[in-house]
Amino acid sequence: MRRGFERRIIFWGLPCAVVLFLFGPRVLPADGTTERATVHIVVKDAETGQPISQAHLTLQFHESGKKLKPKLPKHISYSAKTNAQGRCKFADIPRGTIRLIVTAERHQTFGKEFELEKENQVIEVTLKKPQPLL
Repeated sequence: MRRGFERRIIFWGLPCAVVLFLFGPRVLPADGTTERATVHIVVKDAETGQPISQAHLTLQFHESGKKLKPKLPKHISYSAKTNAQGRCKFADIPRGTIRLIVTAERHQTFGKEFELEKENQVIEVTLKKPQPLL
């Protein structure tokens, strides 16, 4: 009887540990909130250095649960477009890993993860022209 119990712990123990590690409660500041920041995106053409107006930005991140009510993180996505100077600002974003995807007409798509670590962080993106078709 005891042996079957031990097998079940071994069988379910590792998957449960992995799930808790990936999606378990995060360490939050004492007041129960996550630190927030503003991220400024600047998009330029790689060849000319000129700003790219109307580039489409998608910012993705995970928002963890409250300290008193741990739960799975929410996947949140914001979209915006750059202004005439190739700039855009996302405010009140939780610090941590963010994923930025940038698309613009007549340019290659850009996608990369960044660590949002400080207030008013600036991320500069240079977009290349598409590769010619053979």
